[in-house]
Amino acid sequence: MCRTILLVGASLIAVTNPAFAQADARAEAAEPTTATDGGIPEIVVSAQRRVERLQDVPVSVTALGADALKSRNLNDLSQVALAAPSLQVGNDNTFAVRGVGTQAFATTIDSSVATALDDVNLGRPFLAQGLFNDVERVEVLNGPQGLLFGKNASAGLLNVVSARPKLGVLGGETSLELDNRDTPGSDAASWSVIARQTVNVPIGDNGALRINGTYSYEEPGTTFVGNRDVRNDLNREQYGVRAKYLQELTPALELYVIGEYAESHGIAGIYDRTYRSLGDGSGNAAPLAASGIVPGDDNFTFAGDGGYWRDLKLGGAQASLAWTSPGGVVVSNIAAWKFYNYDAQLDTDFTNSNGANRNWSHADYDQFSNELRVALPSENRLSGQAGLYYFHSRIAQEGQIAGNNYLPAFLLPNYPFCVGGTTATGCTSSNSYFLGRDNTYRMTTNSYAAFGQLTYAVTDALKLFAGGRVTRDEIGIDLVQIQDAYFVPLGVPGSFDQSYNHTNFSWRAGGQYQVTPDAMVYASYGRGYKGPGFNDTAASADADLLVRGETSNTAEIGFKTSWFNRRLIFNLSAFHTKFDNYQVQSLDTALQAFVVQNAASVTSKGIEVTVNASPVHGLTINGSATLLNSKFGDFDGAECYPGQPESSCAATGSFNAKGSRTPTAPKFASSLQAIYEFDTGSTVHPFIEGNWYHRSPINYLINQAPGAQVPTIDLIGASAGVRMDNGIRIAVFCKNCTKQYNPNFIGLDAGDATQGIASYNQQFGFDSVRTIGASVQFRF
Repeated sequence: MCRTILLVGASLIAVTNPAFAQADARAEAAEPTTATDGGIPEIVVSAQRRVERLQDVPVSVTALGADALKSRNLNDLSQVALAAPSLQVGNDNTFAVRGVGTQAFATTIDSSVATALDDVNLGRPFLAQGLFNDVERVEVLNGPQGLLFGKNASAGLLNVVSARPKLGVLGGETSLELDNRDTPGSDAASWSVIARQTVNVPIGDNGALRINGTYSYEEPGTTFVGNRDVRNDLNREQYGVRAKYLQELTPALELYVIGEYAESHGIAGIYDRTYRSLGDGSGNAAPLAASGIVPGDDNFTFAGDGGYWRDLKLGGAQASLAWTSPGGVVVSNIAAWKFYNYDAQLDTDFTNSNGANRNWSHADYDQFSNELRVALPSENRLSGQAGLYYFHSRIAQEGQIAGNNYLPAFLLPNYPFCVGGTTATGCTSSNSYFLGRDNTYRMTTNSYAAFGQLTYAVTDALKLFAGGRVTRDEIGIDLVQIQDAYFVPLGVPGSFDQSYNHTNFSWRAGGQYQVTPDAMVYASYGRGYKGPGFNDTAASADADLLVRGETSNTAEIGFKTSWFNRRLIFNLSAFHTKFDNYQVQSLDTALQAFVVQNAASVTSKGIEVTVNASPVHGLTINGSATLLNSKFGDFDGAECYPGQPESSCAATGSFNAKGSRTPTAPKFASSLQAIYEFDTGSTVHPFIEGNWYHRSPINYLINQAPGAQVPTIDLIGASAGVRMDNGIRIAVFCKNCTKQYNPNFIGLDAGDATQGIASYNQQFGFDSVRTIGASVQFRF
C-alpha cells in the first residue's frame, strides 16, 4: 500500500425514516437473525412505504438484508446487480430494471430507475454514490414505483433502508476489509481498504444518537502509462461522517434528525476506460502504439497527457416529525435538503497525444423536498396512505470538451488553424484549441404532487387496492453554448432559454388473494411516469432542448409461496410493460456528444423467479432469475453506428430501431448463492459460501453495434470464515474468482465515429477483475 490509511468516517448513503418509527421497531422485533425451527427467517420490506412481510407484498421485489450484503461483500449500489438479476448497470454506473433505464448520465434528466434513501428521493445519481454503511436492507423494486416514493420512477426503484438509532443501547460495530485486485498486463496487483465504524449512544431514556463513519482507499484493476507531470487522481478515496438523532418527545410524538457530509476523489471504479478495438484508419492507432497499448477486450491499460481527476462533495440535512393518534393513524412530515459539488477533468482520447485532452466540468446542485403523509393502521379493514409532496432542485453546470485532433505542434499556430496564433503566423485571431465546445447552463425543477393508495380487505383472504398520483412538473433551462475560440467548433454558438410545464396522472390498481396461510396470488395494472427534462447541448441555433416525460403501462401477476414449514420459499411474477416517449441516449457524431431523445415506444416483458431454501440444518440457498424480452417499438431517428448496413444510414445517419433489444437487456440473468454453517456445538460457527452470477449476451448501444456486444458471463465468488456469538465475524473471500473480464460499458469512440470509423472504448469496474480479500467485523 502506497499511503497511510486513516479512518475518518461516514456513510454516503444513509438518511432518515420519516413516519413509521413504531412500525420499524415492530419490524426489528419481528425479523429474527436465525430461524428457530430450521426454516428461513422472515424477510420484511417497505416496498409500499409501510413495513410488511415480503410474502404479503403484491409487488415484485428483490430484498437484500445486511447479512446478505456482507456475505457477498457487496459494497455499493452498482454491485447489487450481482445479486438482483433484474437490475443491470450501464454507462457511468447508471441503472436499468427489466431492460429499461435512461442509460444517460446527463444531469438535466431524471433516471427511469429512481433511488430512495430512507424514503427520501434523490434527484440525481451523484447523491447515491458511495459505500454501504449501517444499511439494514436494499430493495430492488421492479416496475413503476413513483406512486408512493416521492418523484416518479417509470421503470423501477432502488430503495435503501438504513439502521435507526436504538433507544437504551450503548454499542457499535467496527468492520475492516482489505482487498488485493488483479491488474491484467501489469506486474503489480492493486490494493484496497474499506473501513466502517458505527457507534450508538443513548441520550436519556427517550433519545439516541447514532454516528456512522467510513473511509475507503481503492486502487483500480486498470494500469496507467500516461503523463505523470499533470494531475492524475487514479485511485478512489472516500470519506465522510453522518450523525442521526432520534427523540421520542412523547409516547405518540417522535423527532428524527440527520446531518451528513462526505467526499469522494479519484476516477477508479467510475472512469476506468480503455480501448477495446480500433477501426481501419483510426487516428488513435499511432498514439496508442507509441504508448505500447494494444486494444482488445482484455486491454486494461490506458494513457493520457491531459490529466484525470474527479472531486465530489455531498451532504445535507433532514428532519421528520411523526405523530401517532390513539386510533393508530400516523401523521408525519419529512423535510430534506441535499447538495453536491462536482469537479472533474478527463483526457477523453486516452492517449499520450493531444486528440481531445480536455473534458472538464463543474456542477453545483441542491434539492429540497417536503412530504406530508397520513397513514391508516395496516390492521384495519381499510388501510392505506395519502399525502402531499413538493420537490425543488437547482443545478448550475459548466463544461468544456476540447483538443488539437493530433495535429503536429508546429502546424497548430499557423493559418488557418491559428491555435495560439499571432500575426507572425498569418493569423488575425487566436484559437484556444483545434476543436471543441463549451456549455454553461442553469436548470430549475419544481414538482408538486398529491397521492394516495388504499387497500380494502373484502374478506380475510381477499384484498383490493387502488391508488393514484397527480404530478405537476415545471422545468426551465438557460443554456449558453460555445464561448471559447476553436478552428472546428463542435456545435453552434447561441443562448437558449426554454421552459416547460406538464401535469400527469399515474395510478395502480389490483388485488391479492391469500389462497392458504402460505400462498398468496396477486395481479395489478398501473401507469408509471417519469418527468421531462432537457438536453444540455444544442445541435442547431433553433434547437428544441426538451425531452418529454415518459410513461409506462404495466400488467403484473404473481404468486408468493412458502413450503415445508418455511424451508422453501418460491415466488414468481410475470410482467408486461409498454413505455411511450421512452427517454434514451445516443451519440450525435456531429456534436461529438451524447444527446437524449424520446423513442416512440419500448415493450418489456418477462418472468422473475426467486427461490430461498434451507433443506438441511445449516445450509441456506438463495437464488433468483429473470427471463426478459425488452425491445424498441417504432423508433425512427436512432443514431447509426459507422458502417451500419441499413440504407437510411448512408443517407441520414439514422435508422428505425424497431425490433432491436434495448441496451443492457439480457435474455436471461440469474444469481445463486449457497451458505453452509457448521454446527460445532460451541460459540464459534465456521461457514463456507459460494455464489454464481450468470448473464446471457448484452449490447450496450441502441443500434446494437457489433463491437458493443458482451458475450455470456459467469462470475464465481466464494468465501469462508467463522462467526462467533460475541459478534465477531472473520472471512476470506474472492470475487470473480475465475477472472472473467467483464466491462461495465462499451461505447463508440466519438472522434473516430465522426470520421465514419467504428472504434470502441470500454469501461471497467472493481468487479471486472478477480479480487481476493479478507474482512473482519465485530460488535460491542
